[in-house]
Amino acid sequence: MLHKLRVLDLSGEVGLMCGQLLADMGAEVQQWVRPADRERLETDRHWQAYTLGKGVSVFDWPSDRGGLETMLAGADVLIESEDDAFWGDLGLDDLSTRFPSLIRVRISYFGRSGPKADYAATDLIALAASGHLAASGAAGSAPLRLSVPQAHAHACADAAVAVLLALAERARSGLGQTIDCAAQQSTTFPLLSRALDGPLGQPGVERSAYGAQLGEVYLRNQFEALDGPVVVLQGILPPLAAFMERLMAWVHEAGLIGAEHLELPWGQAAMQLATGELTAKDWAPVQDGIAALIARHSKAELMTQAVERRLLVAPVLGVDDLLRSDHLLNRNFLRDSKRDRRLGPFAKLPASPLPLAEAEPARWSDASSFEPTPLGDGASELPLAGVKILDLFWVVAGPGATRMLADYGATVVHVESSRRLDMVRNVPPYVGGVPEPERAACHHSTNANKLNVCLDLSTEEGRGVLEDLIRWADVFTESFAPGVVERMGFGYERVKALNPGIIMISSSLMGQSGPWRDYAGYGNSAAAVTGFHGLAGLPAAEPTGCYGPYTDFTSVRFNALAILQALTHRARTGEGQHVDMAQGEAALQFLAPACHAVLAGEAAPGANGNRDLNMAPHGVYPCLGDDRWIALAVRDEADWEALCDLAAMDDVRALSLAARRSREDELDARLCDWTSRFEAEELERKLQAQGVPAHTVLGSAELVADPQLQARGHFLPVAHESLEGCVVECTRLQLSRSPARAPELAPSFGVHNAEVLSEVLGYSEAIIQRLEADGVLR
Repeated sequence: MLHKLRVLDLSGEVGLMCGQLLADMGAEVQQWVRPADRERLETDRHWQAYTLGKGVSVFDWPSDRGGLETMLAGADVLIESEDDAFWGDLGLDDLSTRFPSLIRVRISYFGRSGPKADYAATDLIALAASGHLAASGAAGSAPLRLSVPQAHAHACADAAVAVLLALAERARSGLGQTIDCAAQQSTTFPLLSRALDGPLGQPGVERSAYGAQLGEVYLRNQFEALDGPVVVLQGILPPLAAFMERLMAWVHEAGLIGAEHLELPWGQAAMQLATGELTAKDWAPVQDGIAALIARHSKAELMTQAVERRLLVAPVLGVDDLLRSDHLLNRNFLRDSKRDRRLGPFAKLPASPLPLAEAEPARWSDASSFEPTPLGDGASELPLAGVKILDLFWVVAGPGATRMLADYGATVVHVESSRRLDMVRNVPPYVGGVPEPERAACHHSTNANKLNVCLDLSTEEGRGVLEDLIRWADVFTESFAPGVVERMGFGYERVKALNPGIIMISSSLMGQSGPWRDYAGYGNSAAAVTGFHGLAGLPAAEPTGCYGPYTDFTSVRFNALAILQALTHRARTGEGQHVDMAQGEAALQFLAPACHAVLAGEAAPGANGNRDLNMAPHGVYPCLGDDRWIALAVRDEADWEALCDLAAMDDVRALSLAARRSREDELDARLCDWTSRFEAEELERKLQAQGVPAHTVLGSAELVADPQLQARGHFLPVAHESLEGCVVECTRLQLSRSPARAPELAPSFGVHNAEVLSEVLGYSEAIIQRLEADGVLR
């Protein structure tokens, strides 16, 4: 739906993915690459993977202001990653005045405002500053990143959502605006709201690869199959109990556990383990039985059983395993481009398929003919005011997307039930440190700015209310396992009969079709199956995986993009559709360089600690204090010389990049000795003063004191109907003409029941009282 949209992409590696996503949605993207980066186009999989749909020209654009201005005059969107001084030196610091309809997207590691805006940085540095690096890896060891850079992708995906919002606003006003996306801030999202540890006075995340200590039990999450590691989520929380029952029934069926152990209260096990009511002796047969079962099977066999038996069992696959799977073949995911075999669309939109546009190198000499489509009612400056969304998403992958849309004006009615708790009501941090569902900060943050209602959909009356909400809505969202919503009576054909123009989006782990359609679970499982988990760790060692349900966090932005794309089509044609959003497919956009290498016939990359193909030294080094670390990256010879000056390493000053990479073990040992003499914050200041990318590895509880996040307004205090001290995170997007509306209330169970039923649906007070008395509103 972005056909004829013109995008000039001047960004470096931190911003490349944004333009690629816009090209996938149909835009004509022209990528200008400076001569110094020509070689990277030919050899660097990152550059290749994120320029597939673009017209690429090698051009020294800073030296040709006239040519640049001509292109800007014909562009709808500019993507760039330069600082203010750069544009001032070009005499183009007044872009918004010169080109008033231009949407300017500024993607950088720390953003273009705040005290760290000019920090020397790389992807690793942004990860260190986001809190996510500190949470990733094994206890007692250095934090470990994914071996395919990730911070840039979180920022680029956020920026792509912001472009669609800015286009909707431009349809109303005719004006462009500036979008400022910071990789540090975007990469706080995959902390699962643990960035709120500090504001809520709670202890920070501890690294816990392979498992976690719960009472006297070490609860494992990784086991060994015949041919490699497998992630198993042991179901010790209420939402996971049924999964655990099915897994233990299989363990018993295999003769590996006695019948007496099948009676354990799986849903209450977490609390009983924590209090000591369940002991290590009680749990040993359970865990030993799981280990013995996994050890009998191959990963392929376990994947088959996981699908058929609906188990939280996830073989750790490489991207090559997934790309060659029958599942992706069945879903026709991979596509051919003019240059290479490539990844397919991030979502399936049957009425308006993503075109995966491929531009040729071009120079614009006239104005753009693109006309943006208004998505809201124009009654407010918020671009989505008037858009109505019925939200049955749960956990994070879906609700995080509808939170983004609510922040920019959409009216979102979020439906939950106190009888079937959302998983994020069972995870810390909690307000006041008390582990109660109403105090779960992740639920507060993910569902702020929405109208929150409770409905018991197991009742006929509850389903009747849902039917009325479907008639009201423009968009109906759900993230149940495939088939569940149909069994509830709300499959697409039924929903379409109630509201012919509705957009329905179904977000699931592996999509609505294919052999793995029924694979159930959470983003932890999908992260293992889609290649992320195996890319974190040390070479030739057991993978440590990435923190949290990782594909939930990547999918948030793709759910938002798919909804906005479908709304644009509906606004132009009146046609709704059923969108199939497979987390596993969409998440591969964050691993596109690794996928591109495999599709080009190379071996799949593996975990490589914190090392990098293009930078050395590049890693995380110890500092004074307990679990204190600094991330450091040497981009070029200037960085290397400055580091040699500071660390008194004159004897290796002359080493080239290739020589430094060949001696990384030696250089890392010397740097560890040097960094361990300093406080991390002191060393960060010293290195940054000399232009060397470095940052203290911040723990989740430290983020609240970070001056950069403070300056960018990341933490927002909100009210709650019964609690004090609630805080949520901001939207992470900064749009100059369309600031997000700040949430006022942390949602609680059914806090907006009366408002939605009376004002949205027009129910009488008598009807509402009857529904309440009958237990429907719970």
